[in-house]
Amino acid sequence: MNVRKVRPAAFAALVVACAVATGGCLADAAPGPAASGSPAPLGPRETLLKSLPDVSSGSFRFTAKDGGMSASGAFDGDRHSYRIDLRYREPEFGFTLHSDFLVVEEQTWIRMKFTDAEGLGLPKLPKKWMLIDPAKIKNKDDIPLGYAGETDPGEAGAVLRAIVEVRQTGAGEFAGTTDLTRQGDLEIVEPDRLAALGARARAVPFEATVDGQGRLTSAVVKIPAAGKFKASRYEVTYSDFGKAPAPAVPAADQQQKATEAAYELLNE
Repeated sequence: MNVRKVRPAAFAALVVACAVATGGCLADAAPGPAASGSPAPLGPRETLLKSLPDVSSGSFRFTAKDGGMSASGAFDGDRHSYRIDLRYREPEFGFTLHSDFLVVEEQTWIRMKFTDAEGLGLPKLPKKWMLIDPAKIKNKDDIPLGYAGETDPGEAGAVLRAIVEVRQTGAGEFAGTTDLTRQGDLEIVEPDRLAALGARARAVPFEATVDGQGRLTSAVVKIPAAGKFKASRYEVTYSDFGKAPAPAVPAADQQQKATEAAYELLNE
């Protein structure tokens, strides 16, 4: 499940949210031995690939921002759990959709509400966590329905695996370009904007930072203006490694079954 493709719908506006890359080892990130038998120092690209979170990263917090969408939450791949709090402002009607997902093992809960939505006829939903029945979800690719091996909720890996060139600019600081045409179906940049960028999409500037233990702490893609699209940034941060509380199953008095109104929105 790509968390960036979580898309609760409301009034025909789909939430385009944070992603999780496929975790695990990266074969091209492992350094080979030097002629002397000592490990060769990692180059900038290999350092960044190795910095991506995996199941050994423990719990951590994350944020992701992209235009009208923002996401934050906590993640623990070792415990097969994560929480994503999404905020999406619908540009045409002016309301904001708050959509929070909690995933633990094979179960998913959601909380949804709207703000600045007076007069639009949008439904009122329970304040409790609503347990989702997977059988009632039409498009199972758009909703997280249990943990599926995710480790990189901001989808920084899609940026770093598509590096064109990169250099180290300071202690733990890197800058270079990435090829957005290699993002696959993750849609850091939507298809119509990618088309407007044309050849420029193959070398878009990015910056990244790692901490003293070699863990990725931020990645920023600086997407230039193209056609009707203004310049924007896709930003990911990771923090509080080993300190963030692991997302857990809600207490019995804090959850209920999802309502029919919730399913109607999720299946829009």
